[in-house]
Amino acid sequence: MKLWLARLFGPDRALYAELKRLIGAYPTDLEWYKMAFSVPAPSLSREAYLADSYERLEFLGDAVLQLVVTDYIFRQYPHFDEGEMTELRAKVVNTDYLVEVAQRLMLPSFIRSQGPLPKRLDYLADVVEALIGAIYMDLGFERARLFIVRRIFPLINWARMEATEFNYKGRFLELVQQKQLGQVEFVVQERRRTARGEVFVVCVRLNGKEISTGTGLRKKEAEQAAARAALRLLSE
Repeated sequence: MKLWLARLFGPDRALYAELKRLIGAYPTDLEWYKMAFSVPAPSLSREAYLADSYERLEFLGDAVLQLVVTDYIFRQYPHFDEGEMTELRAKVVNTDYLVEVAQRLMLPSFIRSQGPLPKRLDYLADVVEALIGAIYMDLGFERARLFIVRRIFPLINWARMEATEFNYKGRFLELVQQKQLGQVEFVVQERRRTARGEVFVVCVRLNGKEISTGTGLRKKEAEQAAARAALRLLSE
């Protein structure tokens, strides 16, 4: 009865109504959502930062989002191998895309901040994942899954995502530069004729040492495959 009265007449009644519209169900504990939309000031103490920040919920929500997207891709793309499924998932669970999702769901209107907001909009991707974490903690996995499937998936152009080439080579070169790992070369090792046409075999050399190879019907495709393998190696 108290919760029902709070939803209709309490000081947070507007927030209850907006969250009902957003997630498809009334929250039972608003504090999770208030935390999900909190962008704390960097000057806060560690204890205060953790107590009033979306970051812990972001960590949880990221895992839930990854699982739901992975499950969907596994069921809807039975012709994809592991690498192709991984690539498609990376396109969906992508910072730039999640920023767009946050804007289309009008999440910035929910954000509470104790100081100026970051100039870069990357934090909006974190807020999407924090919201998913809040739904999970408040209403459970099934409601979090339904939010992703009903509110986020309809915003995804799956055909376009599938067709868009993911820039593994760029990501790999950026990682090498960030970690100052040394000099990178992409070298065509072989060009051979097959029933499908000419196939390129490209290797990635890091400081003169071969660390991965990739094949493709185009040189660029082979470079991307080799870079994907190199990224996986560096992530282990």
